[in-house]
Amino acid sequence: MRKAFAEGTLRYGVIGVGLQGEGHVKVIDMLPNASLEAVCDINEDQSRAIGLKYGARHAVTDYERLLAMDDIDAVSVALPDHLHREVALAALAAGKHVLLEKPMATTVDDAQAIYDAQQASGKKLMVNWSNRWMPMFAKTKAALDAGELGDPLYIYARLSNTLYVPTQMLSWAADTQLPFWLICHRYDIARWLTGAEAKKVYAVSRSVVLKERGIDTPDFYTVTVEFDNGVVGTFESCWVLPESMPYMVDSKFQLICTNGYVDVDPNPPVHPICTEDRYRLEGFTSGDVMGEPRGFVRAAITHWVNCCLRGEEPLITAEDGLHSTRALAAMVESAESGQPVEL
Repeated sequence: MRKAFAEGTLRYGVIGVGLQGEGHVKVIDMLPNASLEAVCDINEDQSRAIGLKYGARHAVTDYERLLAMDDIDAVSVALPDHLHREVALAALAAGKHVLLEKPMATTVDDAQAIYDAQQASGKKLMVNWSNRWMPMFAKTKAALDAGELGDPLYIYARLSNTLYVPTQMLSWAADTQLPFWLICHRYDIARWLTGAEAKKVYAVSRSVVLKERGIDTPDFYTVTVEFDNGVVGTFESCWVLPESMPYMVDSKFQLICTNGYVDVDPNPPVHPICTEDRYRLEGFTSGDVMGEPRGFVRAAITHWVNCCLRGEEPLITAEDGLHSTRALAAMVESAESGQPVEL
């Protein structure tokens, strides 16, 4: 039986240690085959605090300083969506393997540049669409591969956030759009399950709520994608749901096949916690259990570390990132032009 953890130790650095980046640090810190060498954040206090909390040998504010360290084999780049290109290119040029937080990029030009750099470097790059490690999606993939469901015909996917995300959680919401922030997760699952690429995209968006708050990015998108194997997908996303909702994420995924049907709802109300003034739902697909990260985020990063140490290709490659970025950018283009986009 193959060991759960590859032999050896991957010396690691994390660039960007905010909301997503601290999650990377937390997993790397507890993996037996990785060592946390350095963290980097433009916020000096944040970098120092995270470094001390998890025992990093170095805490810096300049990513070039981190990349110049010879005792680092791989890095996570967990920066805002629109800042991936520069740092990813520098990391590959410095000879580091790169785990790039989703999305790969917010433009096709940036994604192409990252892909070309990865191919030239010979280093590994994985885009962290960690939802593939959610048990419900992984089991759906296994059922498809086993022929239990027949062939995919139609996908409906919804992934939305409350207003808290673009107005409080993210200071840079105006620098991204929902295809890159949320739809990308479900579009990646659709590509993975169907083994197909987008052929034609038609999207509609509207800007009302966030525009009134001075945030220049659409409130919602609804997208129809025709894939090159005949599968059709509908993808919906918004981030102006009321903050009074018991959970920050609203998610639904349905797959209709020639011989079967799958209905995935990752956040049903199975774990409510009620206090005197609030009703909330606790997520069960990922989170800390007795002080250790569990679930799909940990599983994705563990897979990445093992691939680097074993010299194997990760489940999600730079090529996957490039193909997805083309489709996601087409969604934005279609919504802005009001016309379908052929890929």
